[in-house]
Amino acid sequence: MTPAPAAGLPHRKLEEIFDACIQTLATSHQSYRAAVHHFLAYLQTDFPQVLQLSELRRDPHLLGWLRRLGDQDPPLSSSTRRIYLVLLRRLLHDLASAGQLLQPGLILPEDVPPPPRRSPQPQFRFPEIIDDHIQTLTTILRPRTTGRYRSVARHFLAYLQMDFPQVLHLSELRRDPHLLGWLRRLGEQDPPLSPGHRQNYPLKLWHLLQEVSSAGHPLQPGLILPQDFPVRPRFRSTKERRSRLSHLRFGEIFDGRVQTLATTLQPSSVRRYRCVARHFLSYLQTDFPQVIDLSELRRDPHLFGWFRRLCEHNPPWSNGTRQEYLLALRRLFVDLAYAGHPLQPGLILSGDFPPRPEYLPRALSPEDDRQLQQELSRTNDLLANALLLTRATGIRIGECIHLAVDCLRSLGPNQWGLHVPLGKLHTERLVPVDEHGRQMVTRILTLRALAPPSHLAHSASFLLPRSAGPGGLYQNLRQALHQVAGRAGCSPPITCHQLRHTFATEMVRLGVSLPALMKMLGHKHIRMTMRYVKVTQVDLQREFHLARQNTIQLHHIPELPVSSPLSASSDLPGIRRALAATRHLLEMYRRQLQDENARRQLQRLDRRLSTVVFELDRLGTAQK
Repeated sequence: MTPAPAAGLPHRKLEEIFDACIQTLATSHQSYRAAVHHFLAYLQTDFPQVLQLSELRRDPHLLGWLRRLGDQDPPLSSSTRRIYLVLLRRLLHDLASAGQLLQPGLILPEDVPPPPRRSPQPQFRFPEIIDDHIQTLTTILRPRTTGRYRSVARHFLAYLQMDFPQVLHLSELRRDPHLLGWLRRLGEQDPPLSPGHRQNYPLKLWHLLQEVSSAGHPLQPGLILPQDFPVRPRFRSTKERRSRLSHLRFGEIFDGRVQTLATTLQPSSVRRYRCVARHFLSYLQTDFPQVIDLSELRRDPHLFGWFRRLCEHNPPWSNGTRQEYLLALRRLFVDLAYAGHPLQPGLILSGDFPPRPEYLPRALSPEDDRQLQQELSRTNDLLANALLLTRATGIRIGECIHLAVDCLRSLGPNQWGLHVPLGKLHTERLVPVDEHGRQMVTRILTLRALAPPSHLAHSASFLLPRSAGPGGLYQNLRQALHQVAGRAGCSPPITCHQLRHTFATEMVRLGVSLPALMKMLGHKHIRMTMRYVKVTQVDLQREFHLARQNTIQLHHIPELPVSSPLSASSDLPGIRRALAATRHLLEMYRRQLQDENARRQLQRLDRRLSTVVFELDRLGTAQK
């Protein structure tokens, strides 16, 4: 259905009323908006004088629109006209219930064209009810998923037509023999259905029957029970484990939310959300196969059991990994609840998160740092100079790999900045460099010109040439650092990221403020910067002794020279000076008292003196 053009300005108020009503609906809004736009466009053309809902009449307004639907060129299908009428009738009913003045009977049941007869055979039972609910699902599910629901409905109705032709109403359906017979039919299918199809068929039919029952149609309870769902075998191959979630119960729902997150997150984050959803849904399907609706999820036993499963993982997971799993699943639960799925609140609480270990900053010791820089300067090749540049600027190793050829920028006389492109946190920045850093970039450019032509062809715009992708260059940098650290005699195994920690610690030791260091490192929060700073015992001793030097001279409260009241001049300025001195002495006396009641009394007396000063100022203004 293609929406008609939006209504003109005279009907803007009607459009706003309908739009506000559509916003309150829990289903998708696209089909409702299409019907409203078509109707308002017709009113704008044929009845521009109708500006209020109370002015709408069945004849000529609604009957004229019914004729317009039938005379559309190209002609609208019977299903499209039926949808337009059903949706507009629903909106008019909701508006009348909300207090809008509307004439009753604007759209009658006989105005809605009957649904088209399905062909080829077999003829379905209950076609209107089932088809209407499948049509509703098209507004919130993908076409492929809706096609599966339609296939399941066709299979079930064909079975009823053949084995139980006497069943003509939904209220006549019984678990035995109708549903149990259909479940046996699924097991006897030739060729046999896969375990996945045998599980999805009852699940989708159960969902359709739930929708039909919620709409008010009489259905017997318990037509399909949890034990009717066969347990699917767990997949073992790597390819199947990494596939989408559609093979799991609730997999399509979770996969839809993950696909939504993929529009704003990096691919690695999307893969982590999908991995967490797969782990939870696999656990739920194995341990609680009777859970067939999200509204049945409970904190105890479902979530508590999953928490235990995370703790019992072999090999054991760290607290950080388990915390990431809980955070990801809680985010998915929040998104699903916001999208309208009936989830119980408080499934995952803050107290469920294991404490994340607090690691010390990994800055190199001053001795190891000095030896490493000396050995890198002695090596003086392309990779060694790249590592020296990383140490001198504190940039990430990934940011160093993606530096541009023209990354060095002149910011003024003898002032240079290293332009760091968009990276991990989607931010770019200019990191200050001194003359030594500028010489490093110049040296890298000189060595770059000596690289093989094949490397330069793959990295025409990058400062560091590479043979293929950035992964190989990263491995080369790691290996070069390991070799240089071994030759320098550094004690622990050194990683590239430790150079960044060492830079941050050195900057704080030299007096750089934390906000400035946060900008240099490209962090978004100061707490992340604090994790990079290593305060040694030498730093503590220096700061302590500096603080003690500031306490050698005690701070004295300055005394206000107050002239004797007898020597004060007897004019308004003299009185004001005397009152100011009195208030100052009262305040100094109040601060020395320990009795809280006496302090409050003196404070009230000070407010009274303040009022006297204010009145004196008014008196002086009146005399002028």
